[in-house]
Amino acid sequence: MPPLWRKLDVSQDLPIYIRHEDEAYYAREYIAKGGFKASEANRLILNLKKTVDRRGQKDWYYKEQSIKQFARELASLLGENTVVATIPTSKCKTDPQYDSRLEDVLIAAKRLRPSLCVEQPIEITETLTAAHAGGSRRPDEFYSHLQWKGFSQTRDHVVLIDDVLTTGSHFQACKRLLLERVPGIRVIGVFWAKTVWPSDIEEIEE
Repeated sequence: MPPLWRKLDVSQDLPIYIRHEDEAYYAREYIAKGGFKASEANRLILNLKKTVDRRGQKDWYYKEQSIKQFARELASLLGENTVVATIPTSKCKTDPQYDSRLEDVLIAAKRLRPSLCVEQPIEITETLTAAHAGGSRRPDEFYSHLQWKGFSQTRDHVVLIDDVLTTGSHFQACKRLLLERVPGIRVIGVFWAKTVWPSDIEEIEE
């Protein structure tokens, strides 16, 4: 395991929907409400999440650099022939504001590690209000909007990637669907950052 990446374990304060039996890894800690200057993780994540209406502007360069860095670090983590997929974002692919950042990360990671098996077995059926904008963080709510697309061939494992792990809601919803459709499949979460909450910020209440 490269030193950058850490495994979530029971000795930590786990995100509220992550269970002890879940297998998940993260590289950095994103400081909630911290802004660009709070940490390297904040800078990388906020650049990665630049909205698509910034395309063509000078600051779009920083989004592209974040995509490349996430891809390099992901490629350093994943072994040969790893099956990898994205956790769907809150915007469906037909939405004009849909951001393909995670798919772009996997495209770049596959260039670095050609043996990666990139799949997209799950999609979201309609755009939802993002959690940070006041949308639901409940796994069952997100699950109800997921659509099964399937794998290109039989798979015994899949690594689900996302940029930030806050509550684990989207991971749990996707894991539930995967286990329903492919019983016994090993589901692993890999997140570029895990949200931490400074003591002066009220934590999320579900």
